[in-house]
Amino acid sequence: MNPPWDARFEALVRAALRLLEPDDPLPPDLRTADYGLDSLAMVELMLGIEETYEISIPDDVVKPQIFATPENLWNVVSELCGTGSSSVA
Repeated sequence: MNPPWDARFEALVRAALRLLEPDDPLPPDLRTADYGLDSLAMVELMLGIEETYEISIPDDVVKPQIFATPENLWNVVSELCGTGSSSVA
């Protein structure tokens, strides 16, 4: 099964998950906190995403639950890029 995101997103998420081994899969429902995503890593990941995709994630959207899984975060990114069908609210 192919993930719903592109290689840039996967690289950013993998870099933020310090406990995820390079050969480990990155399933959409992976619990990022279990793989080392803490509050500092969330901020770094968000900044990397904003720079890579040339978007701004609104402050009212930035909540820990959007970083809970790669799928949650991708839904926000794709919506802000105009390629998704999920709601950012």
